[in-house]
Amino acid sequence: MHGSSDRAHLWIRVFAAPMLLAAATIIGLLAALLWGTVGQYVAWVTVGAPVPVVSWVWVRRRTKKNVRFSRATRGN
Repeated sequence: MHGSSDRAHLWIRVFAAPMLLAAATIIGLLAALLWGTVGQYVAWVTVGAPVPVVSWVWVRRRTKKNVRFSRATRGN
């Protein structure tokens, strides 16, 4: 069994954040159905959470890509 610990670590690293966002979204949807007024506020936060997270990751990746490109053109 060579490489199994590395493979498990990679799997967790890749899928942990999407699974947490999915779990938060499901909890928010259930809260809206089951908890009444308080659940609506919980739902707004948890169902809306993926939008700023995806925006943050998108901006972060775009800025890193520009830095790499500028280094490559300068020859560093």
